[in-house]
Amino acid sequence: MNKYEYTIGRNVDMRKEQEKTLTSPPVHSNFILKAMYLTFDILYGKELSLPKVKALEILARYPYWAWENGGYHFISRLFSATEKVHADKITEPLNWISMGREAQDNEQDHLFLMEQVIHHKGIKLGWFNNSFLPGVMAFKYLMLTRFMFWMNPIWSFQMNAAFESHAEHEYMKLAAAHPEWDNEKVDYLNYRNYPPQKSLGDLIRRIALDERDHMYHSMEEAERLEG
Repeated sequence: MNKYEYTIGRNVDMRKEQEKTLTSPPVHSNFILKAMYLTFDILYGKELSLPKVKALEILARYPYWAWENGGYHFISRLFSATEKVHADKITEPLNWISMGREAQDNEQDHLFLMEQVIHHKGIKLGWFNNSFLPGVMAFKYLMLTRFMFWMNPIWSFQMNAAFESHAEHEYMKLAAAHPEWDNEKVDYLNYRNYPPQKSLGDLIRRIALDERDHMYHSMEEAERLEG
C-alpha cells in the first residue's frame, strides 16, 4: 500500500483536507526557497492574495520543465552511443518526462484559472510587481532548477517537494481566510481540461490538493533515487 494518499481522481471532503493541511507542518525549505518566500512577502505583502498565488504559479512549472528536458537529454546521450540501448536504461528518463509533462500542464491550468478569477474580480495588476519582477524570478528559477537537476536529480525532487508543500499551505490558508468564497460561483471560468468546481473556495482547495499530490510525487521519486 502506498504511504502517500493521492487525491487526484478521488472525491474528497474539501473542508477536511483543508483542516489536514493547516494542522500539518509544511516540508522544510532550504535557504534558497526561504529567500524566495521572503521576496514574495516584500513584493505582495505578507497577507495572502490571488495575485500572490498567481505569481507562485508562474514559477511552479519550471522544475517540471527541468525534469522533462533532463529526461530527453539523457535519452539522447544513450542513443548517441555505439552500444545497444537496453529498455531498462530508458525507463527512468521516460518516467521523468512523463512526470514533468503532466505536472507542468497541471500548473499551467492553475495559472490560467487564477488569471481568469483575478480579471473577473477586477483586481488591478501593476506592471512592475506582477509582470517584470515575476519574469526575472522565473528566469532565475528556471536556471536554478535545471542546474540542480543536472548536478543531482535528488536535490531537484527534494526542493520541489518543499516548494509544493509551501504552495499547498498558501492556498489552503487563502481559502480559510475567505469563507465567503464558498458561496461564490465560478461558472464564468473556462476550465479546459481541469475538473469544474462548485465554488471559488473549492477551486482554491482543489488547487491546493494538486500541489500536495505534486509534493508526494516529488518525495516518492527522491526516495526511489536514494534507494
